[in-house]
Amino acid sequence: MSAKRELVERLISAWKSGDVDGVLNCVCDDVEYHFLVGERPLKGKDWVRRFLEKFGSGMSDIRWRLNNVAENESQLMVEGVDDYVNAKGIRVRTPYMGIFEFRDGKIHRWRDYADHALIQRSEAGEPVPQWLEALVG
Repeated sequence: MSAKRELVERLISAWKSGDVDGVLNCVCDDVEYHFLVGERPLKGKDWVRRFLEKFGSGMSDIRWRLNNVAENESQLMVEGVDDYVNAKGIRVRTPYMGIFEFRDGKIHRWRDYADHALIQRSEAGEPVPQWLEALVG
């Protein structure tokens, strides 16, 4: 496993255990994080911390996973599933793609691509559409 993949796996492990500091240890001080591409990016560890603490509040049974990974010299692209129980007790499963760019052994830029409307419907308790079951199951 490459050093880039190991770092992303360490970030995922920290997130699954609710360790925001562990997530932030994987990123540069001036990280730029697009939680949803199209939304304004979060810049810097302080902004990312505030977002993660709010986003993760009440989240449990986190099963974030990677299904496919591709990489080059400076980037790692992933396809996976965000899978967790939200504060209302609803299981949310959403397919996504993300790309991580690295600098000095840490994540410098991080972009996630997902269907925001699907996330909202899932968080409201709607079941995952049948045609997406193969991606999130």
